[in-house]
Amino acid sequence: MREILLFGRLRGAFGDGPLPLPEDVRTAAELRQRLQRDYPEIAERLSASSMRIAVNQTLVSDEDAVMLSPGDEVALLPPLSGG
Repeated sequence: MREILLFGRLRGAFGDGPLPLPEDVRTAAELRQRLQRDYPEIAERLSASSMRIAVNQTLVSDEDAVMLSPGDEVALLPPLSGG
């Protein structure tokens, strides 16, 4: 089963453990749209400005044409800041 890894405050929003990654979701944009549809109560926290998607430890945007393949590591990341 494909999974979505969760980090930071997103882990608390979805509960413990990874989320299942639906087999019909093929891109980062489709993943974001599906999550916003399935979790409307936190849709704002799933926007591109509030959450990043990483595929195989590389940040991708909704505009990237990165296809999600079996075996890919997919992660949801809250905004990053540093100092």
